[in-house]
Amino acid sequence: MASSDSHLGWDPKTLNHPDRPSGFGCLWRHTLTDNAGWSSHPCNHMTNGYRVSLAERSALYNKDHSKIARRMKLIDEDFGLDGKAQKRIWRRFPVSGNSERKLTLDDFIKKARKSLTWLRRGPEGWHLGVKHLAHVPRQLLRVGNRPNFQPRQNKALGGYGAFYPYEHNYHHLIPIGAVENWVIGNGASGSPSRSDLVVKLVLISRWNIHNEKNMMLLPQQEFESLIVGLPAHCPWGVPAHKAYQVSLKKRLRDLRKSLDAAILQKRHPKDLKAKILDNLNSLSVELLEQVKTMKAGVQLTAANV
Repeated sequence: MASSDSHLGWDPKTLNHPDRPSGFGCLWRHTLTDNAGWSSHPCNHMTNGYRVSLAERSALYNKDHSKIARRMKLIDEDFGLDGKAQKRIWRRFPVSGNSERKLTLDDFIKKARKSLTWLRRGPEGWHLGVKHLAHVPRQLLRVGNRPNFQPRQNKALGGYGAFYPYEHNYHHLIPIGAVENWVIGNGASGSPSRSDLVVKLVLISRWNIHNEKNMMLLPQQEFESLIVGLPAHCPWGVPAHKAYQVSLKKRLRDLRKSLDAAILQKRHPKDLKAKILDNLNSLSVELLEQVKTMKAGVQLTAANV
């Protein structure tokens, strides 16, 4: 298979393709090996998420978080987490005491303190794209002064990584696992050969699951998520957002059924491109608006689509 066709390949064992796409979309998790073009690679979901957050959604993230945290009495005036502040946090986040997660109050406070080292720098401590000119954590000095939330690739490229200024992730609004289950095959009707054809139709449409519309920056942990005002992605000890993902089942299976019907009718891929793109991009936009209004301080809940 030619390099430019690599995105058309579907390997159910690895769900991987190695090359930069040329004329096709992407549905897979895969390692980006093109270091020279890492930041502009169309499948770089972290950079795409950072870029759209900075350009179009900064109002979601650039608030006076230290003022918000004080108003909620989550921190003391000096940003301490001792005494009463700790008790308030433990009462506020009972999920943190879930025995299955094996977290103690000390665990929770230790992790929360890492994000507060940046929050105490003032109103812009947790803001997108802000560079902190002084007191960069010692272990990060080797990568220079980089903006908050800028993705990290290696020692030479990218920012400080997923733990600064608070632990965060770039969330796929339509998750890869949901597409694998209900568009590609598992749980969808049709033969394996039909699934191959569905995959090719979506890829030929040039929809890329890592595109900016389908990405959203979310706090990872409940403590920070409550302050930021957005739901948490996958907090400590919670490996997936199952309720959120399952809530997309009907919408994605409906897309699969419509593509199955188009295959039976022998419709040309060009005739389906607009339908596929409109369907998936519209779903991403709907999910973005819903996630914005989901309860903060807890993990992502089910969507209503």
